[in-house]
Amino acid sequence: MNPSRFSRPPPWRRLSPTLVSLTLALCGVAPAQTATSFTLEDALSRLEAAPSVTAARLSVQTAQTNLNAARTALGLTVSVNGNAGYTGAGTATADGAATASSLSGAAGVNISLGLLPWSSNQSGLQTAERGLALAQAKLNATQNSARLNVAQQYLAAVLGAQDVDIAGRTLALRQRQLTVAQTQQGSGNATAGNVLSAQAAVQSAQGAGVQASASLDAARRGLEAALGSSVDDVTFSTQPSENVTLPDVAVLVAQARALQSDVIQAQNTLSAAQETLTTQQREAMLPDLTASVRYGPSGSGGLTTALNLQQGTLSAGYSLPLGGSATGSSSRLSASITGSYVVYSPAQKAQLSAADAGVSQAQLSLNVAQQNAELDVRIRYSTLQTGLITVQTRVTAVQLAQLALDTAQTRLQAGTGTADDVSAAELDLAQAGRDLLSARITAQTNLIQLQNAAGGPQ
Repeated sequence: MNPSRFSRPPPWRRLSPTLVSLTLALCGVAPAQTATSFTLEDALSRLEAAPSVTAARLSVQTAQTNLNAARTALGLTVSVNGNAGYTGAGTATADGAATASSLSGAAGVNISLGLLPWSSNQSGLQTAERGLALAQAKLNATQNSARLNVAQQYLAAVLGAQDVDIAGRTLALRQRQLTVAQTQQGSGNATAGNVLSAQAAVQSAQGAGVQASASLDAARRGLEAALGSSVDDVTFSTQPSENVTLPDVAVLVAQARALQSDVIQAQNTLSAAQETLTTQQREAMLPDLTASVRYGPSGSGGLTTALNLQQGTLSAGYSLPLGGSATGSSSRLSASITGSYVVYSPAQKAQLSAADAGVSQAQLSLNVAQQNAELDVRIRYSTLQTGLITVQTRVTAVQLAQLALDTAQTRLQAGTGTADDVSAAELDLAQAGRDLLSARITAQTNLIQLQNAAGGPQ
């Protein structure tokens, strides 16, 4: 071998101290700083301050205010009115008489109330009730979505911390293996290819450490964005549940068909369509009839009441004549009925047909929404089943890795194995534990997604 070929240190001996230090720091090899334990329950307790939940809660408050207003008013309208007039004095006539100036006017109050069940105030009340139900369903869906997002980001941070730890241990092992390869090359027991392979393994471990640290940072920032608050200098101490059981799919399907926000919105659309059809049918069958009763002077003023059958409203008013309008005539009672009825109208028939078609379409949309909700529940139920099987597979893999570690330790004690063999087996066990952790995280996330598909945990 020509010594001049290695007059400079080979590439695997010229490691960048900065890169190594940075990788060690990213992999958690640097001295740990004191951090506060932050559990998943702590994260979920901050959900009420999350921006999306706050916006949805404001929508519910607005809908509740509208409903309270509809219940309080009940279609009652009170108004005041008045008028005034002045007539100047007239010129003298042939007989010498002249018309005197006069001042007239009236002041009154009117009250209107939705009396019959189909009056506009009852329709407004029903609309407000449907709006509140939909707003509450959307708030529930938003809370469930935020809960899922927080759990995903938190558990991703838990897995990221595990990856950082494994990356640090892997890097330490690969560096020891590189040192051994370099030592063996110096004694002629290893080739340059062996050293290059060891160097490549170190570089791969460095890259894995950087990636693991970046994933942990991304999960932390995602959790901060979901909560709307900082989670710096904390450790994610909550582990995913080890015992996830399958819920009753029939119960979940029933909940989804009744509580999903899309289903409630479709139900509201159907109710509105049915209300429109009922209104159209009533207008086609009932005459536009108004009955009124008045008691007062024959000229002006007095008490007046009226009932409009088609609109379902009752109105009452009192007018007091002023000035010249206040005559001394006696009061009397008078009543009147006015009305009209549409005998033939193609436009009205077309409106009825359109309203009936709207009900059919809304019913179809509701059926589709319920079917989609059920399908979503059953798909996520199957996904959870698969996830639980994967957990059992990972548990078996951990047991196999533990057996391999026991074997490596026994061989080391017998002198037929090396410390690096034990370290490699320990690393394999840690990786198997990491895969089990990932499977449990997936199963817990699948469970939350299944609960959300059914309208949230009950």
